[in-house]
Amino acid sequence: MRHLTYENNVQGGVDVGCAPGRLPGYQSLTDPEVRRRFEEVWRCRLPSFVGFRSTEMIDMARRGLIKMLYIVGENSVRSHPDSKAVAEALSKLEFLVVQDIFMTETAEYADVVLPAVSAALEDYGTFTNTERRLQLTRKVVNPPDEAKPDWWVFTELARRLGYDMSFRNSSDIMKEISRVAPIFGGLSHERIEREGGIQWPAPNEKSPGTPILYANGFPRGRAKFRVVSWREIDVITESLYPYVLVIGRERAQYHTATMTSKSPILKVMWRGPVVEINPEDAAREGLEDGETVKLVSPINELVVRIRVSSRVPKGVLFTTFHYPELWANALVPAVLNPITKTPAYKDTRVRIEKLVRT
Repeated sequence: MRHLTYENNVQGGVDVGCAPGRLPGYQSLTDPEVRRRFEEVWRCRLPSFVGFRSTEMIDMARRGLIKMLYIVGENSVRSHPDSKAVAEALSKLEFLVVQDIFMTETAEYADVVLPAVSAALEDYGTFTNTERRLQLTRKVVNPPDEAKPDWWVFTELARRLGYDMSFRNSSDIMKEISRVAPIFGGLSHERIEREGGIQWPAPNEKSPGTPILYANGFPRGRAKFRVVSWREIDVITESLYPYVLVIGRERAQYHTATMTSKSPILKVMWRGPVVEINPEDAAREGLEDGETVKLVSPINELVVRIRVSSRVPKGVLFTTFHYPELWANALVPAVLNPITKTPAYKDTRVRIEKLVRT
């Protein structure tokens, strides 16, 4: 079972290799035969080791192990856990490039900002939804000033560094994807334009696509499960930080609101930069709706505005990371995932402190 992805085209990004250790079509970078095939097409040598996740790279930058980062379409300062540590990491870099369609808190740390275009409205290409359906996006407005499509920036940068990819447009890129990744073998912009959205795998032009994946069983047989154990929170931590802070999303916002905050239409549906608390908890803390308080976690503290709401259960606080006025992720520690052994997100525990009026 797969959850619906939070952002559009997350599925498409992973499909074409935007994940450590994966090449387009979920082919393993560590497989020598797979590497050989890609090296023939790409005319270069590929590394045989798995790369790092974004949370790992931020941690390595903070420790001085990474000197330069190139961040594309990601507002890391607001979206990653422990925002203070992320800002510290970016400040330590010798060189930072940020490529995005708007200025962000992350771009403020950049040595170079490359203006990109909106993939949905200012360029041609494809989006892939969670059901693996590739759909065309079409340019409807011209981009402002010198903004360029992400693919153009990547190919032009590669060309100036001595590697010519020879792509003239995004359709050329789709043709190469179908060449190197068997699950896309029968797909092209022209076919999707002609037939509408098509679900991979579509290994050849006669394949209609695959509406239901693994209908006849999983390729690796039975599912693989890992045994985990429940560990009660210790009494001291629970007494110091009695509330679980859940950081989620709201319907009218998208990620760190870089784009959605610009829309006056969506603004009427904003819940705003508030932290929701159950009425019984609010009464016990002596709080009134709209009151400003301090939230304290094991790593940081924030001054926030409270909204009394029956949407949240007792013992739980809810907020989002959409609003620049409330950097909720600053309260969240980057903990070590016990399975992958990499930095991971985690809901955190907090306490409420009333502000002293002077």
